[in-house]
Amino acid sequence: MGDTPRIAVDPVRPLVDERFAVRLAGFPPKRCVTVRARMPLDGALWEGRATVRTDAAGTADLDAQRPLTGTYGQADAMGLVWSAERVGARPAPRERTRTDGNVSLTATVGDRRVASATVERRFQREGVTVERVEHPDHVARLYDPPAGSADDGGRHPGVLLLGGSSGGFPSRRVASLLASRGYAVLALAYFGRSDLPSELVEVPLEYVERAVEWFAGRERVRPEPLGVVGWSRGGELALHVASRCDRLRTAVGYAPSTVTFQGNELLRDPGSAWTVDGESLPFVPLARPPGFRGRAVARWLRGRPLSLRPLFERGLNRASEARVRAATIPVEEIGGPILLVTGDDDRVWPAERLATRAMARLDESEYPHSYEHLRVPGAGHDIKVPYHPTTERATRPVPIPGRPLALDMGGTPAGYARADAAAWERTLATLDRGLRPD
Repeated sequence: MGDTPRIAVDPVRPLVDERFAVRLAGFPPKRCVTVRARMPLDGALWEGRATVRTDAAGTADLDAQRPLTGTYGQADAMGLVWSAERVGARPAPRERTRTDGNVSLTATVGDRRVASATVERRFQREGVTVERVEHPDHVARLYDPPAGSADDGGRHPGVLLLGGSSGGFPSRRVASLLASRGYAVLALAYFGRSDLPSELVEVPLEYVERAVEWFAGRERVRPEPLGVVGWSRGGELALHVASRCDRLRTAVGYAPSTVTFQGNELLRDPGSAWTVDGESLPFVPLARPPGFRGRAVARWLRGRPLSLRPLFERGLNRASEARVRAATIPVEEIGGPILLVTGDDDRVWPAERLATRAMARLDESEYPHSYEHLRVPGAGHDIKVPYHPTTERATRPVPIPGRPLALDMGGTPAGYARADAAAWERTLATLDRGLRPD
C-alpha cells in the first residue's frame, strides 16, 4: 500500500475561498508527474495542470515545487485552480449543482493515469440560508449564517453588499462566503431590476439608507455597528453611504472611486450617479478624448478590448479643483475601519490614484480608526474572491447588437490571483476588526 501512487489533499472539503494542499506520495522516484485539475464552474469546464519531478522518496509537494511546465509558473498548489483555462462548456443544466466548484485531480506518469482525488469545494457552509426580501422599499436577498453561530445574544454582525455597474443583485458567491463566516448579509440591488432605475443615473442614497435601517431592525442582526462592502461603482456607493449613515462604521471598497462621477453613460453626460433629497450630488463628468467614438467603433469591429480609463482621467484632469473637491466623498466621516483595494493596472478607471487621494485625506484629518489602501501589482479592475480561474479576467464582454464589445479590465492571471487572495484576507480582517471588536 505504501508504494501505491496517491494524491493527498488537505482539506478535502474546503470552502471555495480556502486554500488546499496537494501532495504526491508513492510515485516512482525522480520521475516527472503531470497533475491535472478539472472543475465545472460558471457554466464552463476548466482545466489547470502542472508537471513536477518527484524526489528520491517518490513524493512531491505542489506548494513547495515550481512546475517544470504547466498553466502556471510558481510553487503554488492553488495555481491548478487560478490558472485553469476554459476547455469546454459544462454539460447542461447550467444551474449550480452540488458538484460545481469541485476539483477533480488526476496524476499521470508518461501516458498512464496512476492516481486521482477529488476536492469537494463548497460555496457555503451547511446551514446558510438565502431568501428573497419581499419589501416595497427595496430589492434584496438576505443571507443568514447557520443557526447557532451567533456571537452576541443570538444576533449576527451585519454586512451590506453592493455590486457594480452591471446592475442587479451583487455576487451570490461573496454573500454566501460572508454568511459562512457568521455575517448576516443584505445583498442589495440598486438599479437594473424591476421597480428600480434601469440605469445607474441619479440613484437616491436614501434608498440604500432605508434598506440599512430595515436590515438593522431584523431580530437576528446586531443593529450596529454594521459594515458595507462594494465593488467598483458599488464601492463608490459604499463609501458614500458609510460616510452618511451612523450605523455603517466599517467600509471596504474594491476598485472604488472616492469621488462621484457621472452616471453610467459613455457618449453623453446624463447627470450625477447619485442624489440626496432629490438633488443631484456634485459630480465629475467624463471627458472623451478626440476621436474616442471612432476608436471605440474600430475596436468593436476588430474584436479588440476598449479601455474606459482615459474618459475618467481626462474628466478629472479637466474638472476644476473646486468641482473635484465638491465631488470628493468625505471618507473621514465613516467612523470605523476602511479598506480600499486596487490593482496597479486598472484600465476601467483610476481607482489607484483616487484611493491614494483618500488615504492622504484620512492622514490629514488624523482619522482615528484603521485605514488601508491595498495596491496589488499586476491586478486590474476585476478583483474577486480567491481561488477561481483568473485567465479570462483581462477583458469583459458587454452584450450589444451584432457582436459583444470587450472592455479592457487590465491585469494578468497571476496578478489577479495575488490580489484575490490578499484582498479577501484583508477584507475579512477589516470586517472582524470593525464588527467584532471584542
